[in-house]
Amino acid sequence: MLDNLARTILQTAWHYLVVVGVFTALWLWWRFRPGRRRRLQAKAVGIPQIRREVLTSIVSIVVLGSVMPVAFALGLGRHAHFYQSVHAYGRGWGFIAAVVMLMILIQDTWFYWTHRLMHHRRLFRWAHRTHHLSTNTSPWSTYSISPLEAVIDSGASIVILLLLPVTFWSLFIFTWLNTIFAVYTHLGYELFPRALSRHWLGRWINTSTAHNTHHARGRYNYGWYFLFWDRMMGTLSPDYDEHYRKAGFLAAEAKSR
Repeated sequence: MLDNLARTILQTAWHYLVVVGVFTALWLWWRFRPGRRRRLQAKAVGIPQIRREVLTSIVSIVVLGSVMPVAFALGLGRHAHFYQSVHAYGRGWGFIAAVVMLMILIQDTWFYWTHRLMHHRRLFRWAHRTHHLSTNTSPWSTYSISPLEAVIDSGASIVILLLLPVTFWSLFIFTWLNTIFAVYTHLGYELFPRALSRHWLGRWINTSTAHNTHHARGRYNYGWYFLFWDRMMGTLSPDYDEHYRKAGFLAAEAKSR
């Protein structure tokens, strides 16, 4: 088990460091060579914040990388539907794509409702306060979470393994997509085009703008990949569409109005 634990922690760290490294390079480029993109918040992210985020990320990576090996050691493997081969379940790559989409939907639903729960005043201090110390986000804010929140977030993967026929490749694709989208939403800059929120499909997609507003205000916009739940449950920031169309809105100023 210890070998599996160490391997999973190293894989988690590797995925994160590759993605966060790419986004940090982009973040630094826009910070020191501003062009068409500008910060979503006027205030800059300082070195003390980055140092804190890196240190808390080390702890959360260890926890995130430990949950699944521990769960399997406790018997999850007897109930999980995991297949090494893409053809082991009797399907092909089209089926894998469908499974990945279902994994994304489960992840988004799990995150929305647990995220809202962690904002409850009796849980916030213990579960989610660490993440919200970053009122303005950087790529390193992504895994700057408490150990308890890391365990809660990992619950989505357990639910996925219990409900879906997961292959090595569907898990591989999902893991990279999950990490990339998580870091993108904490980038502090917007990557999607200005017209996204006016498109019939784009209005349901979560953005860096939406999540940055969540950090700036400490409320609204609880989703991960999508805005389905936020729009249906009335938790989307009321001025989100207007903010997004301003391409680099100043969330901190919006908060004070």
